[in-house]
Amino acid sequence: MFNQLMKQVTDLTIDTEERLKGVIDLVFEKAIDEPSFSVAYSNMCRCLATLKVPMADKPSATVNFRKLLLNRCQKEFERDKVDDVVFERKQKELDSASERERLQEELEEAKDKARRRSIGNIKFIGELFKLKMLTEAIMHDCVVKLLKNHDEESLECLCRLLTTIGKDLDFEKAKPRMDQYFHQMEKIVKERKTSSRIRFMLQDVIDLRLHNWVSRRVDQGPKTIEQIHKEARIEEQEEQRKVHQQLMSKDNKRRPGRQRLPRDDTWSTVPVTKNSRTIDPSKIPKISKPTIDDKIQLGPRAQVNWIKGSSGGVKASDSGERPLLQQCPSRSDVYPHTQEAAQCVEELEQEAQLHVFVRLGVESTLERSQTTRENLGLLFFQLLQSGTLPKEQLFKGFGETLELADDMAIDIPHVWLYLAQLLSPVLQDGGLSMRQLFSELSKFLLPVGRAGILFSEILHLLCKQMSHRKVAALWRESGLSWSDFLPEGEDVQAFISKQKLEFTTPGFLNLATTLSKTALSPEEISEHLEKLLLEDGASDEQIFDWVEANMDESEMSSSPFLRALMTAVCKAAVRGESTSCRVDTSIIQRRLPVLLKYLNSDTERQLQALYALQALMVSLDQPPNLLRMFFDCLYDEDVISEDAFYKWETSKDPAEQRGKGVALKSVTAFFTWLREAEEESEDN
Repeated sequence: MFNQLMKQVTDLTIDTEERLKGVIDLVFEKAIDEPSFSVAYSNMCRCLATLKVPMADKPSATVNFRKLLLNRCQKEFERDKVDDVVFERKQKELDSASERERLQEELEEAKDKARRRSIGNIKFIGELFKLKMLTEAIMHDCVVKLLKNHDEESLECLCRLLTTIGKDLDFEKAKPRMDQYFHQMEKIVKERKTSSRIRFMLQDVIDLRLHNWVSRRVDQGPKTIEQIHKEARIEEQEEQRKVHQQLMSKDNKRRPGRQRLPRDDTWSTVPVTKNSRTIDPSKIPKISKPTIDDKIQLGPRAQVNWIKGSSGGVKASDSGERPLLQQCPSRSDVYPHTQEAAQCVEELEQEAQLHVFVRLGVESTLERSQTTRENLGLLFFQLLQSGTLPKEQLFKGFGETLELADDMAIDIPHVWLYLAQLLSPVLQDGGLSMRQLFSELSKFLLPVGRAGILFSEILHLLCKQMSHRKVAALWRESGLSWSDFLPEGEDVQAFISKQKLEFTTPGFLNLATTLSKTALSPEEISEHLEKLLLEDGASDEQIFDWVEANMDESEMSSSPFLRALMTAVCKAAVRGESTSCRVDTSIIQRRLPVLLKYLNSDTERQLQALYALQALMVSLDQPPNLLRMFFDCLYDEDVISEDAFYKWETSKDPAEQRGKGVALKSVTAFFTWLREAEEESEDN
């Protein structure tokens, strides 16, 4: 009935703050009075989240459904202590009252009603969190408060909350904090100061976590009419099957010569369908999960403002949304390799609803690691490039989050940088043009005056992948102007200076085009790069800028430059001396953008890099295992391909034979492993 109920609500005329509060009161009261329907009511709130009306006392400003709803949830959550004070006062009055029995019943009834409201509110809060209308910070705040109280009502609410959202909170980086909660819960159980009912509830949640949050008792919640009819049909078919089996069994008794097949002591006449075939688990490809990089604050937290501290909560069409949500992978199942993830999206076959996938992806990765956000951005790029994801769906999905990003900034201070990390990959060749991306997104950001901030972050990210000069050229080609993206009356030059965007100004562009380049010798190239990488600790942007200013395209792919670059990077990564040399892999990882940009996945360029590494080993007197360490790291980080390694191994170039024999011997085990891995892959 959800679609029908949703239509009834959206058909209402909700154009004043009073009417909006009336709708919220109605939905909220229903949600906490009917906890079994909290999933449906939270979905309804999700669809109404961005509904805005003028404020009663300030018509020029607006207030939206989400803020009023979360304010209501917070007040309900914090009113428990007020209830306790009231109940305590009533208990004292009761002790001296003449109608003690009647008043005692009234008090117990009031307490029971308050307990049911608390549990209903907690269930509703948990469902809102699962839909990203509340943040993890708020959920941890709730858990801590409930755990601190130690009264039975709070502990019961704690169990309800963790049963609902525990799995979503218990990811890798949050485990230490979750361990603290469960250690405290185990302590409460062992102390035996609470009722056996509460101890059993706590133990059930503890056991639930031990079983990876897989419940032995599945709570299916309310069912749709279609589900009820479907189950009735299945039940009817099962009854018919049993009757048929009984008839066959009687028939078999009449004909003793017929052999009976031992299958659960009954005859099976149900045909085997394609869905009931045995599956060989060994043939299911294993998908590794990405590491989730979250900063978890341990210990007591400051008070969290639910309205400002909430994330998500964007409007979405309910029509067709749930089937898509059910098919999309959950947060813990986001794929680290984009090709397989793209195939999953293609198989959804719901092009008109892909904005929901985009929105969920953005919300799920917004507070994760930079790598996770960049991987999702690459997935969006691949889907755009293949035509699977229409541009309009991408803009719509991002837009639903951008409308609320200003509110999120209180709880997620770097929200604009995180959004930029998700968006910048789509600006690659074959994706979107800068003009198209900025123009479309500005429709959502201009009303809140944040377009310039997001676009500034995107440009700075691009500068880390290429030079300021190239980004400046892209900006000029787009024909965009900062005045198009700033609030009316804001000083453009002051904004450019504050955001360090001088490279987008005409003065910088003119200077960049008139800079003359003098040819550098291989020795000078090597000297400059080693100074930048070893002495100055230059950023990738500074390296790109130096290369752009001093070399043309042909020189950037030349052997002297590639060897000098590889030598400088690898020198910076060597730690220790003589026989104790080792590779600091973090240095290689830090310089991946530089190596990948100039090696450009080209086997010949990678071969030159390996020759440079071979020469570096000679200059360091062939430290044991050092070359093997470099080979492992460069292979793991996809800097050097298998083809390039094999080409270096078999190369007979007379000019590259110095130290080659010793180098080959030191990496024999590496090539043995490489071939075995290749053979195993071919066998599979």
